Amino acid sequence: MTSEPTVFRELRSVLVESIWWDARTSELAWVDITMGTFHRARLDGARDGSDDRVSALPAPVSAVQPAAGGGFVASLQDRIVVLGPDGELQKTIASVVHSHGGIRFNEGKVDPFGRFVVGSMNTTSPAADGALYTFDADGTVRLLLGGFHTTNGLEWSDSGDTIFVTDTSTQTVYRASYGPGPDDLGELEPFIHGRNSDGLARDVDGSFWNGIYGAGRVAHWDASASPLGDLTLPAPNVTSVAFGGDGLSTLFVGTARENLTESDLVDAPLSGSIFAIEGVGHGRPANVFGASASPQ
Repeated sequence: MTSEPTVFRELRSVLVESIWWDARTSELAWVDITMGTFHRARLDGARDGSDDRVSALPAPVSAVQPAAGGGFVASLQDRIVVLGPDGELQKTIASVVHSHGGIRFNEGKVDPFGRFVVGSMNTTSPAADGALYTFDADGTVRLLLGGFHTTNGLEWSDSGDTIFVTDTSTQTVYRASYGPGPDDLGELEPFIHGRNSDGLARDVDGSFWNGIYGAGRVAHWDASASPLGDLTLPAPNVTSVAFGGDGLSTLFVGTARENLTESDLVDAPLSGSIFAIEGVGHGRPANVFGASASPQ
């Protein structure tokens, strides 16, 4: 691949995650998990982010997604909250009791049935005691599956009958049958294996774009998980990937400064920034929390 990334926002973020395009306001949205901030940026905004809209939330804030009515749903340390249209915290709708204090929520996306699907991760030991949950707008919580260490990149098939979910610690993107019912998760099977997969975005052509943490790469895989090539980024810790802009035709890539030494940051000073890559594909709109429509 020859497409070159450009800097969309030159930032010093600790951990960019949960990038998505808000078509309601024509803004790119993301969070800095560690700092507890929710960002919204227009495409013509200042490169340094000085005119972006930023909301401070209780850290860590691992994901924010669109909600019906114009607001947002967000995952914090151990609870799910609703934000107003200006990004202000309005109420808690659900919470979980993690098995110990070293676990926090991580990646979260809204599924094709309008539920917020959120995974957790163990930040203090190698134990695989994270899990994957669904949250309904009425506050119903369901544990889908345990046994994850670092639950990450999520995606679904067009019909919603297949889920793709990543465990970065096992270098694996899994897939399983899926549906709207409480018991509609099938057995996980490895789909993509062998790289430190982080964020995941599905192209309209059915292929996948996958951030590779620690490698400074975004990997492209076809619908059957055959590699199509890599995009190279000037920052090693690639995290979230998502399409945005007109026609959802720009691939935005988030990065992190966490786990880098001072020497690393001298070599990769743009770590923590968000990059834009044109002309490599087209994405799908974000699903909306609490929306009543189901896939056809």
